[in-house]
Amino acid sequence: MPHLVSRRLALTAFAGAAAALSLRPAKAAQKLRVGKAVIENPGFLPLDVGMRHGIFAKAGLEIEELNFTGGAKVAQALAAGAVDISLSGGPDMAFTAKGAPQIAIATITSSTAFMGISVGLQSTARNANDLRGKRIGVTSSGSLTYWLVEELNRVKGWTAENDRAIPITVSGSPNAGFAAIKSGAVDASVGSVEVGYQLEEQQAGRLLLRISDYVATLELFVIFASTQLIQQNPDAVRRFLRGWFDTVAFMSSHKAETTQTMSDVIGFSAALASRSYDSLMPKFSTSGRFEPRALETLKASFIDLKLLDEKADMARLYNDSFLP
Repeated sequence: MPHLVSRRLALTAFAGAAAALSLRPAKAAQKLRVGKAVIENPGFLPLDVGMRHGIFAKAGLEIEELNFTGGAKVAQALAAGAVDISLSGGPDMAFTAKGAPQIAIATITSSTAFMGISVGLQSTARNANDLRGKRIGVTSSGSLTYWLVEELNRVKGWTAENDRAIPITVSGSPNAGFAAIKSGAVDASVGSVEVGYQLEEQQAGRLLLRISDYVATLELFVIFASTQLIQQNPDAVRRFLRGWFDTVAFMSSHKAETTQTMSDVIGFSAALASRSYDSLMPKFSTSGRFEPRALETLKASFIDLKLLDEKADMARLYNDSFLP
C-alpha cells in the first residue's frame, strides 16, 4: 500500500502542476504594423488572406494593417517609424539608394502580367501599335507607370514627337485611371489588369494589352522592412516572411477563400475575383528570391528616370537572408 499511496500522490502532484502550467498566459504575439502602398492591389492580398485564416497568428504575429495612397506615402510612414513592413512597388528600392531607412527583403512577383493598359469603350485600338501618339494615364511623373509608357515608346521606336505615346498624370489611385478612361480624359491608362476587367464588366471599356507583352520581367511588387526592425528584431522579419509564403501556398489551393477575401477587401465582384485569381495566382513568387533579369530591368528604369546612375549596385538595395 505505501507504494500505491506514493504513486497516487505523485499523479496528483503531476496533475496539479499541469493545471498550473495551463493557466499561465501564452506568450504574447509580436505586433507588426504592415503598410500597403494601395489597398486595391491583388498583389498585396496575401496579407489579408493570412490574417483572416490565422496564418500570421500561427507564426506568432499580430498584424496591424495600414493602407496608403501610393508608394511614396508608405515609404514616408516607414521612414517616420509608423510602419515596420511595407508592401509596395519594386521601384521604391530607389528610396533605399537615396538613404531611406528601409530595404527590400523579398519579391512578391517578378511578373509584369499584373499590370496592363486599358482603353475605353469608344477606343478603336486593337493592339499596342494603335497607341502611337495617344494620351496614356499614369500615376505621376517619374513613376513606374510613367516609365512603362516611355518604355513602350522605346520598344516601338516612337521617337518623333507626333509618334510618341504621351504619359498624362491622372493620380496615385488605381481608380483614377478607371475614371479618366471613362470620362475620355485619356485615350488609355496604365494600371492593374483588373481596371480592364472592371471596364469590361461595366461595358465601359476593355483591357487592351498586358505589360508583359513588351516588358518580360521586372521586380514589380516587393516587401520592405525598416532597418530598425531588422536591427532590433530580425526574428520578426523571418516570421513575417514565413507567414507570407505559407499564405501564398494556402492561396494556391484555396481559391474560394482567396476570392472571397479579394471581394471583401478590394470590392471585386465574384466573377472578377475569380478571373483575377485564375490569371494572377500562378504569378506570385513562392520563394521570395529576387531574379537577376528582373533586377536589371528595374535598374534600367532607375537610370531612364534619372533616379540612379549606371554605377548603381542593385545588390545593396535588398537583403534576402531572412527568406524561409
